[in-house]
Order: sequence, then structure tokens, then C-alpha cells
Amino acid sequence: MTKIINILLIVFFCLQNSNAQDARAKKILETLSNETKKHKNIAIDFKFIFENKSQAIKETQKGSLIIENKKFILNLEDQKIINNGETQWIYLKEDNEVQIMEHDPDDDLLSPEKIFTIYENNYKQKLIKSEKISNTTTKHHIDLYPKKSEEFIKINLTIIDSKSMRLEKIIMQDKNGGTYTYIIENFDSNTNTEQFNFQVKDYKGIEVIDLR
Repeated sequence: MTKIINILLIVFFCLQNSNAQDARAKKILETLSNETKKHKNIAIDFKFIFENKSQAIKETQKGSLIIENKKFILNLEDQKIINNGETQWIYLKEDNEVQIMEHDPDDDLLSPEKIFTIYENNYKQKLIKSEKISNTTTKHHIDLYPKKSEEFIKINLTIIDSKSMRLEKIIMQDKNGGTYTYIIENFDSNTNTEQFNFQVKDYKGIEVIDLR
């Protein structure tokens, strides 16, 4: 599965810590996680920016992610990935090619159905600040640091706290100077979603590569 999925799914790690700020961060993450668990499904539109200043690289693209239990649909500019919990389809838009494979839940560090609901012990958390942006809305900034060596040396979460909590931005820094920024432009839940299956008949002249 692509790196972009893994980054989107590594978001919330609620840990035990005696520090007062960390206890507050833990409470914020738990509230967000518990609210998200109530939804039948989640639909996210996001903007993705990858930047490595030392290598003069800056890439931007938009995408969407739909998650319902163990099923998900990730739609990017160049590919679409559909997973129904048993089978996964990767459609390469430019090549008009689809790769079909069995879903292996052990392939990734985190599986898609766990988004916003992960409780792991790999990261230490710290509430950097909470700022009031209106009479009814607060913005929380939380940093996560790995306890052991991990691909990402720091993850920063920006969370909007209004009538309900929602994730606004994820910034992840890797060991090689790369920064991955995800800005969530739209968040919906309990919506009517498309089928979690890929219909080959809908794509004229498509090349099918069955890897099952």
C-alpha cells in the first residue's frame, strides 16, 4: 500500500504520562477518537504537500479518503485504491490498468479501519498550545514524538474544538528532512458512499493484472 495511506492513518496515539500538558493532550485525543468511533463512515477531502528544502522538492496534490469499518477508498490524482476488507484494487488512471490482490491486514503498520481510533505506545505526546479563535471554537496543537526509532521524528496535529472535534492538519517530519503536510479541507460522516468494489466493466480497454 502506498506511503500516502500510511501517513494518513498514523494520526492518534493516546499515551500514559504524568505531565499535566500531556494529560490534557491525551484527553483531547481520546475525545476526538471517541467521537469518531460513533460514525458509520468517514469521508475526507484533503490537500497533500510534500517538501524537502535541501533537495529543492515541493509537490502538491489533492485527494479523498472514505473509510467504513475495514473498507476504504483512496482517490488520488494518478490512482484510485479500493479495499473491501478482502480484495484490494489499485487503478492506475494514466495507464488504464488495475491491479487486483488479496487484502493483507499485516502489510501495513496500521490498517485503514483504525483511523482516528488508534491507541499505541510508540509516541510521547505534548500539548503545545490551545488558542481561542472565536467564542465557541478552540484550536489545539499537539506534537507526537517517537519513543523509539521511527520513520517520522515528529508528528504535529492541529485539532479544531467547536461543537465537536475534528482534525484540521497533520504535519509529519521524516529523518531525511522531508515534511508531509495534510490539510483536511472537508470532513463528512454517516454519508451515502459508493460501493467498495471496482467494476472492470466501467473502464473500456482496461488492462487487468490479477495478482491473487
